[in-house]
Amino acid sequence: MLRGNVFSGAAFRVTLYATAILVAVTVAMATYGYRTIQTELYGQIQGQVGTLVETLRTAHQDGGDEGLVERAKGLAAGMLRNNQYLNLFDRDGQKLIGSLNVVPDFDGWARRTVQSDTPEEFYLFATRVGTHTLVVAVRLAEIHRVEIVFIRSLAAITAFLAILFITLGYITSRLVEDKLEGMSRTLEQVGGGDTGARLKISDANDQIDRVSRRMNTHLEQLSGLMVSTKSSAAAIAHDLKRPLARALLGVDRAMDQVEAGKNPHVALEDTRAELANLTGIFETILRIARIESGHAEGLRGTVDLADLARDLGETFAVVAEESGQSLSVLVPDGAATVRGDAGMLSQMLVNLLQNAVNYGPPGNHITLSVVQAGGQVTLSVADTGPGIALDDRDRVLTPFFRADTARTTEGNGLGLALVKSVADRHGATLTLGDNAPGLVVTVAFAAP
Repeated sequence: MLRGNVFSGAAFRVTLYATAILVAVTVAMATYGYRTIQTELYGQIQGQVGTLVETLRTAHQDGGDEGLVERAKGLAAGMLRNNQYLNLFDRDGQKLIGSLNVVPDFDGWARRTVQSDTPEEFYLFATRVGTHTLVVAVRLAEIHRVEIVFIRSLAAITAFLAILFITLGYITSRLVEDKLEGMSRTLEQVGGGDTGARLKISDANDQIDRVSRRMNTHLEQLSGLMVSTKSSAAAIAHDLKRPLARALLGVDRAMDQVEAGKNPHVALEDTRAELANLTGIFETILRIARIESGHAEGLRGTVDLADLARDLGETFAVVAEESGQSLSVLVPDGAATVRGDAGMLSQMLVNLLQNAVNYGPPGNHITLSVVQAGGQVTLSVADTGPGIALDDRDRVLTPFFRADTARTTEGNGLGLALVKSVADRHGATLTLGDNAPGLVVTVAFAAP
C-alpha cells in the first residue's frame, strides 16, 4: 500500500482540517487569555499602588512633608520583599528615599527597563504628593513568568492534541485504505473471473462494512446472473442446434430434389417451419430481455384481468377441445383492474394457457380464474396434467429449462421464463403449486 494513498485519504484530510481549526482556535484563545491575564495582573498592581498612594497622601495631610517622608520610609522597607520599590524625590528632584535608579520625568503609569542589579522591566507610577514626587516601581519578571507559563501550557496542549489528531487520522486513514485495497483486490478477482470472491466484513460494522455487505449482495446476484448466462448460453446453443440441423437437412433435401428434377416444395416448407421456429425463439429471448431490462413500455395504464381472461378463455376453450381437453373460466361479474401493460399481460396469460394445453394429456381439465380480494387481484391457471416436480419448480422459471415430463413435447423452455419476467416487471408474485393432480400457477397483483 502506498503511503501517499494514506496521506491523501479523506479521513487524514479531515484530520488535518480539524487540526488546523484546533490551532486557529487555540491561537485565538491564547490571545484572548493572554490579554485577559495581563489586564487582571496589571489591574491588581494598579489597585495596590493606588492604595499605597492614598496612604501616603493621608500621611502628608496629617503630618506634612515630615509625616510623608517618615511614612514613605516605613512602607519602602516592606515593599522590597514584594519586588516593589518606592522612590521619593523633593521639589528639587533630589532622591530622599529609594534605591532604584529611576528619573521621575513622567506622570502616571509607564513601562521601562531600569538598571537594578541587572537591566529589568518595571511597571512604574509617578505622581505628586504635596511638593514631593512619588515613584512606585513593580518588577514585571513575575508577571512575565506567568505569561510564559500560560503560553507554554497552551502550546504544549495544542501540540499534544495536534499530534494526537494527526496520529488518529493516520491510523484511521490507514485502516480505511486497507479496507479499500481489499475491496479493490476482491473486485479485480471478480473481474478476472473468480465469481466466488467476496468482500471481507469486519466486526466494526462501519460505513465501509455496510457498503461491502451491500456489494456482496450485488456480487451474489452478479454471480448468479453469470452462472445463469452461461447455462442460458449453453441451453440456447443446445436448443438451437436441433432446428438449425433440421433446417440444413431440409435445404440439402431440397437441393437433392432439385438436382433429381423433383419438386422441392415439401422440403422447403419444412425448412421454412424450422426457420420460423428459430425466429420465434429469438423473438421470445429479445422480448424477455426487453422486459427484464425495463426497456418495455411503461406501466401507466390499467388492465381488466377479468375481461382479458374472458376473451382468451373463449379462444383457448376451442384449442383445448381440439386436444381432447376442457377449459373453464371463473371470473367476477365486475372488473378486476390492475396497473400494467395489456400486451405483456396478454402474452403472459397466453403462455400459461398454451403450456397447460401443450403438456396436458387427453381428459385434462384447465381452470382459468380471477379473484379480487384483500387488496389483491389473483390470476391463476390450474390443470390436471402431470404437473411439475417440487425440485424443478424454481428451475422451470429460468430460460430453456425443461422438466423431464416435458422432454417428449415440442417446446423451448421459454414460456414460464417469459411469464416470470412479466410478473416481475409488474411487481406481481408468481407461485407454482400442486393442484393434486396437476399444476396451478398463481400470479398475485396489487390492486391499483
